[in-house]
Formats: sequence, structure tokens, C-alpha cells
Amino acid sequence: MIKKTLRLRKYLKDKKSYKIPTCHDPLSIKLIEKRGFKIGFIGGFALSSASYGYPDASVISRKELVDSTKLICNQSKIPIIVDADTGFGDLKNVYKTVKDLAQAGASAIILEDQVFPKRCALTHKVKLLDIKNATKRIQTAVKASKKLKNILIIARTDALTTNSIKEAVFRANLFKKVGADAIFITGINTVKQLNSIAKEIKNIPLIINITQNIKFNVSEIKKGKFKFVLYSQQVLNSYIDSTNQTLNLIKRNKNPKFKNKADDTLSLLEFEKYLR
Repeated sequence: MIKKTLRLRKYLKDKKSYKIPTCHDPLSIKLIEKRGFKIGFIGGFALSSASYGYPDASVISRKELVDSTKLICNQSKIPIIVDADTGFGDLKNVYKTVKDLAQAGASAIILEDQVFPKRCALTHKVKLLDIKNATKRIQTAVKASKKLKNILIIARTDALTTNSIKEAVFRANLFKKVGADAIFITGINTVKQLNSIAKEIKNIPLIINITQNIKFNVSEIKKGKFKFVLYSQQVLNSYIDSTNQTLNLIKRNKNPKFKNKADDTLSLLEFEKYLR
């Protein structure tokens, strides 16, 4: 198992929790790494929006995801988790997705239980795959990961937003049973949901996504109960906000001023090393 994946597995087993911002290109992962974050995340929403100009609607191909993953992982020393959506089709495609992303440098992938093609969870029009085939999808991914020995599988369920907390817990425990390394229940918005899920799903690391809809403070997430705290939209939103502010200044004939200078960017990108 490669060093980055071994490190990620170690993080899953310790008693700490880790905040994970989302990147969408090599520059954003460099910034995340420089700020001391231990893990990076390539989110489908951010990557599709910022790198390809498409909504998160199963528009970008597996090849585009794999190519972007390779570019980002090659520029980072920290383990990267990749949002692999539904695995791009049937079980053969799920197996190939795990293999291709492992070869691209991903330390883990997130695989969800939506039907293919998927819909962004923010649309509230998500359709779940039936439990039998959803479990087979995770089982296939786990089989591929065990053969490759250098990538972990995180099973995601959207059942909380489309059905009930009972269904979400049921699916999560099934995915744990077939060998998932961690569980991600999307759509957790209240403290009650937080506590219920942490109580009902045991002996496997849990992941939570911090969205615009949460009704709790991040400090209310019990330390150790949720191993990874994803910030899937924040970097993308700040990119859009700051770009709009800059464009507005230019449009009004004002020269934008920034704390970051050209020399700072060159330093971030290790210009002197390449010059030598």
C-alpha cells in the first residue's frame, strides 16, 4: 500500500477528527496543503464547476475525473479522497473506476447509492438505487480495492434526504458489512441527526459534510464520532465571490489590490526549484 494511503488508513484508526476542504485543481490543493490540512478532497461539484464549467450532473466523464485526479495528486504530498459519484455505470464500470483512480494516485474514493446517472443532492430530486444493487456496488468496489491494495472505499448514502434516518442507518450498516472502510451519510443538518447516526452506526469511521443547510455549529460535532468533516462548497464559493469582487473593481476602472503578490504565487509553486 502506497505511503499516502497508509497515512489515510492511520488517520481513520486514530482518535482524532480531521477537517477536509475540497480542492478543484492543483493550485487549490497546494493552498490546502500549505495551510496544514492533512487530507484533501476532490469533490464532484467543485471539480465539475471550476475545472470543466458543468453542473454536478454526471456530465464529466470518468476519463476527465481520472485525468484531474492525476494532476492534483501529482502536486500534493497529502492523501486525496476522490468523489467518484456512482462509479460511472454498472459493476464492471465501478471496478474500473476504482482501478483507474487508484492508478491516478487517489488514496480513497467515495461511492454513493444513487441511480446512474446521479443528481446533485442539493437539487432534492435524488433517486436511490435499490438496496440489493447499491450493496453490490459497494461490494464490487471493495473487491477491487482489496486486489489493488492501495485505495480505500468510502460508502455514501443519500437515504437521509430521500427517505429517512432509519433507511440511512440500515444502508450504512449493510455497506459496513460488505467491507466499506468508512461511511458517509449526506444531508445531516441537525444535532438530533448527528447524535442518532453516531449512536446507531458503530465500529466504523463516519464522515459528515458541512453545507449551507446545517443547523448546528461545527463545534457540536462530537470529537472522534465523525472522523472526517468535509467542506465541499466553501473553497469554490470563495473563489466565485473573490473573482466577482475583482471583476467588479476592474469594471469600475479600479486597480484591485491583494495580500497575495506574484512572488507569493511563484513561491507556492516552488519557482526557484524549477529555475535551478
